[in-house]
Amino acid sequence: MIRAIIIDDETHSRETTRMMVEMVSEKITIVGQAKNAIEGVKLIIDEQPDLMFLDVQMPGVSGIEMLDMVPHYEGEIIFVTAHDQYAVQAFKRGALHYLLKPLDPDEIEEALRRVEKNIKSKSNKSKGNWLSLSTQEGWIVIKKTDIIRVESYKNYSTIVTISAKHTISKTMKDVEAILSSDVFYRVHNTHIVHFNFIDRILKSDGGNVLMKNEDLIPISKGKKKEFFDWFKARIDSI
Repeated sequence: MIRAIIIDDETHSRETTRMMVEMVSEKITIVGQAKNAIEGVKLIIDEQPDLMFLDVQMPGVSGIEMLDMVPHYEGEIIFVTAHDQYAVQAFKRGALHYLLKPLDPDEIEEALRRVEKNIKSKSNKSKGNWLSLSTQEGWIVIKKTDIIRVESYKNYSTIVTISAKHTISKTMKDVEAILSSDVFYRVHNTHIVHFNFIDRILKSDGGNVLMKNEDLIPISKGKKKEFFDWFKARIDSI
């Protein structure tokens, strides 16, 4: 069970978040709520939650400023706010997701899927960088850091590395679950890209990612804004 807290100065917002979380996931349990940053810090210290839903704008100390008061917090962060101008700042502070009020159940469900994936990924870090693939020819061992991108078709996924392509009978969801969201991003229902192999992002045809191996990957309309925020949070720009 994933233990979560809600920090928001609005009672209605806290209750709405709690109800929606309980509605879309049986794996998340709300263990506490706080109405300001000071109470939030105490709640984090007392409960040591795996996840916090954090409002950005609160009286006195903002949600982003509050994070400086708990530098050792290692859980996941989902910002919940009525304002979208803090998105880049939030991702730079380690936020896994950024939800805008009024909350949408589908967006919360997607955010919680990412939380579960990230927590699972962290627990698997001890397994190292190596990944074994079950193919028709047998078991193949590759390095995750060598994966350029992943492309899926129905119940099959093709993993493109710097030296080869490997097709396995796993869905994109299966593959996504074992790749770190720190460096891998699902830009399209059928495509995952590795940050370290992105050569450029193109505006043509609604948005594409050009990889260093010259593969051109489409960015879906629904994921475009969040992908740009994720990308910008990991790189300086001028």
